[in-house]
Amino acid sequence: MYKVTSGGSLNVILQPSPFPVIKGSQTNLKVSFDQKGNSALQAHVDYDLTIMKDGKQVFQLSSQAGYPNQPLHTTEGVVIIPYTFQQAGTYVINITVYGILYNPITPETSQFTVNVN
Repeated sequence: MYKVTSGGSLNVILQPSPFPVIKGSQTNLKVSFDQKGNSALQAHVDYDLTIMKDGKQVFQLSSQAGYPNQPLHTTEGVVIIPYTFQQAGTYVINITVYGILYNPITPETSQFTVNVN
């Protein structure tokens, strides 16, 4: 799944594995941040990831890491986040970018819909 951030600064690729996603078994969410206009990885991205179900937040990566609402940092531009979806249904995964190459930006989001069986 591929989206451009809301402000157009980055391309975000979300790859759930295994796919399709099955409730109750661990899913690895691979997130890649690519430079705008090409497929080269964008290094040094500040970001956060949330998972919503039925309009309610069920997961926030920064909270899991012990820093709620503080952007996390990827040096390489790729992260793998393990998560177990507890119920079948439709989830919305929001990835928000807060900075690129140590420079803060106006937050930009990419939103993905994931169906869990």
